[in-house]
Amino acid sequence: MRIARFEANGRISTGLVDGDSITPVDGDAFGDRRPSGAAVPLSSVRLLAPILPRQILAVALNYPSHLQDRPVSPRPEIFVKAQSCLSNPGDAIVLPATSEHVEYEGEMVVVIGKRCKKVSPDDALSYVFGVTCGNDVSARKWQRGDMQWFRGKSCDSFGPIGPWIVDGLDVANLNLSTRLNGEEVQRCNTSEMINSVRDTISFISQVTTLDMGDIIFMGTSGVPKQIKAGDTVDVEVEGVGVLSNPVIDDPIPSTWTDRR
Repeated sequence: MRIARFEANGRISTGLVDGDSITPVDGDAFGDRRPSGAAVPLSSVRLLAPILPRQILAVALNYPSHLQDRPVSPRPEIFVKAQSCLSNPGDAIVLPATSEHVEYEGEMVVVIGKRCKKVSPDDALSYVFGVTCGNDVSARKWQRGDMQWFRGKSCDSFGPIGPWIVDGLDVANLNLSTRLNGEEVQRCNTSEMINSVRDTISFISQVTTLDMGDIIFMGTSGVPKQIKAGDTVDVEVEGVGVLSNPVIDDPIPSTWTDRR
């Protein structure tokens, strides 16, 4: 089942996607999803981020090909992305004026389906509602130079997800690819992850309660490349679809200068 949020005629709705059409349903993604209107062409609506999470969590260094010379951690290394970085399919990734070097990170994103606290790895997958595509956009100068990852990971537009959520997929065996201006720059399978979805959810739930709709970016593979204004980044997860976002420079200049 492909579950989307969309805007049409000034109204935001949840809908079920079937082929090239979408049928609006009552309530949100977690309701009984009874049809509330006639199907309309996908081309006639604006797709939105398929979920509005309370928390956006992400796993760092979760593929061997992304580690390079760094050691494997004995646990999932989790960081938080600000909720305000969330953006929609088709929205522009905005490069902050002083960030200098920004990269894509194509990832599978897991959506939590029910309240989750201190679950075991054996039970963790029962808390997965579905998956979508995500791009954990990263300003590398800030990520590596600041004492925290806030600026590097949480700028406005640095968390596009979509185009919809799909349930029933095997999260441990999905192909993932990223294209930069049509050229494939990343290809991997989620079976390569150092920390599986089940282990990651269990680990996080020991520390913080996961709620329905929270999302987890599951990490990127390889060595991402720099993006610049005029580029387009496409992230594709097997069984889900393609998340596509253009890249632009921030039209508003920064008013901050580091003190030291």
